Amino acid sequence: MIAQFLESLGASRRASRVQVLLLAVALLSVVMALEWFQNLEHSLELFYVLPVVVAATVLNRWQTLLAGVLCACARSMFVLGLTPVGFSLDFLMALLAYSGAGLLVSATSHHRRAILAAYARLKMEEDLRRQAQDQLRMLVESSPAAIMTLNHRAEVLAANRAAHEMLGFKEPGSLIGLCVADYVPVFSGALRVSQGGGPMHVSSASWAKRANGSHFPVAVWFSTYQEGGQRRLAGILVDTSEEVREREHETLRDLTNSNRLLAGAMAHEIRNLCSAVRVVTSNLRRRPEVTGDPDFGALNTLVESLIRIAAFDLTNDKDPITSRVDVTAVLEELHVVIEQDWAEIGGVIHWEVGGVLPYVHADEHALLRVFLNLSQNSLRAVQKGGEARLEIRVLAENGRITIRFEDAGPGIDDPSTLFQPFRENADGSGLGLYVSRAMVRGFGGELTYVPTLHGCRFDVVLPTYQMEGK
Repeated sequence: MIAQFLESLGASRRASRVQVLLLAVALLSVVMALEWFQNLEHSLELFYVLPVVVAATVLNRWQTLLAGVLCACARSMFVLGLTPVGFSLDFLMALLAYSGAGLLVSATSHHRRAILAAYARLKMEEDLRRQAQDQLRMLVESSPAAIMTLNHRAEVLAANRAAHEMLGFKEPGSLIGLCVADYVPVFSGALRVSQGGGPMHVSSASWAKRANGSHFPVAVWFSTYQEGGQRRLAGILVDTSEEVREREHETLRDLTNSNRLLAGAMAHEIRNLCSAVRVVTSNLRRRPEVTGDPDFGALNTLVESLIRIAAFDLTNDKDPITSRVDVTAVLEELHVVIEQDWAEIGGVIHWEVGGVLPYVHADEHALLRVFLNLSQNSLRAVQKGGEARLEIRVLAENGRITIRFEDAGPGIDDPSTLFQPFRENADGSGLGLYVSRAMVRGFGGELTYVPTLHGCRFDVVLPTYQMEGK
């Protein structure tokens, strides 16, 4: 009990090392004073151990031995009437007693401090673990993604609120213990496949079923693991219905725009042919023997009808679908798409997109298609000759942004036919540049070819986005 009291005294944050040592010196002084002034019949040799055990709570082993020697010397000053041999034995016994008591208290104090430090560390780790568990539980419960764990029979062991809502179970906890093999087939399939194998870490797109029987697309991420000798699965589901709808609408819109552009190209060619036919019929109309011919009149009517049909014009689109688009984000997406293709041919893409760029009037998906078409044209060109290098620069000035695509390929022999539909000697249908320029013009911009000494350069010029009322 005394050792515990003294150790707690030494370990107290309010008592510093100096204070404890001063207390030990004070105790030694009091004992020596009592011996000197009171002239007691019995020696106070037992009390000389108190300064040692007090100091031992803050001293190391060798310092404790030194304190024992000091107290033994102080006590020997009041030992009289002994022979030299007796005095030596008495001093040695006192030294062993004081030092032994001090070392015992020092070791006890050290071990108790170590235990208290370990306990404090364990307590801190337990608090941190509890905080992490609380935060993880809050994250899981507030997550919009469905999170669940399953046993080897595909029965739900745990599921968050989003999992219940996504699968159509309104009552909290109603999924627990339920087999979801019919609701999320990909999870049950993973548990069957992973039997006897190692852990699986998979992400995929699949379909799930709600409690009312309706199916919906999902993106899933799951991992399998072992617990208690049984296979377990932890999975995350995200409902991608909105993304699928948006993608299909986007595909339909792109198809409509492409058909409109293709029809415009065909109408342009038909107008050219009809104009030539009209010139011929005008010349024939001057001949009297042909003017009254009914077949000639029918031919004139047919030509006029074809001209009206071919009056389709790309610029008639009065309501282009545009919005505020971040050019930097579109170029970052382009980088991800084309980087691998250029790396496969040992090519280099040099990007110059400096500073914060203003937004532009455009459609993000259509603008990406324009950029991709220009970069793919350059990719095909540099494989025919020249250096496998593409430079993409962005300049912002005077309320417009210019995105420059310049390659180091063999260049273009006849630029006059670049933007003509169905042009000859094209790598594809001959509509890529024609359609791209039509899209950019629909945004109020322009796609132009810029002659250079080497290679080929195209500039995409777009108006910056202006807020309404400015």
